[in-house]
Amino acid sequence: MSSPEFANTRFSFQRRPTPVPGDMRIAWRVSLILLMLAASRSNRASLAKLHILNDAIRSNQISRLRDATDADTKILPWNLRVEPAFARAIDFVVGERHAKWTKAGGRASLQLTKTGLAAATELDKVEDVLEHERAIIAEHAKKLTEIRVSALLGERSAV
Repeated sequence: MSSPEFANTRFSFQRRPTPVPGDMRIAWRVSLILLMLAASRSNRASLAKLHILNDAIRSNQISRLRDATDADTKILPWNLRVEPAFARAIDFVVGERHAKWTKAGGRASLQLTKTGLAAATELDKVEDVLEHERAIIAEHAKKLTEIRVSALLGERSAV
């Protein structure tokens, strides 16, 4: 039974955007990649290193990353999860010419270009953006060498 007072009422529906978490947005991922590369030696990092840093940040495995970069701690294999959205962000960074493909430690790697370095520098000037992520990257990016990456991936020529 319908109420007579609502009998002539019209309804309209309007599609609203669904909120997307920050880590699912391309700008977040691109910024993260730029910061990772800028904090790495020679502004260059292998895809494996970038994926390990991304995985540690996304899954909040900071203590595990700390152990992986500590020279006195035994390295345990890292179960690397390759995230398709992160790979698309890498393609975007290269497509926008913020980074170029190169090799590091015998692996496919990215190196910041001049425009990428300028973008990372500008990003670093903004104080209240990616505070948590920047702290992790600043502490661990240089310590996570390609030799350590090899050890984390269980490669034989590792430490």
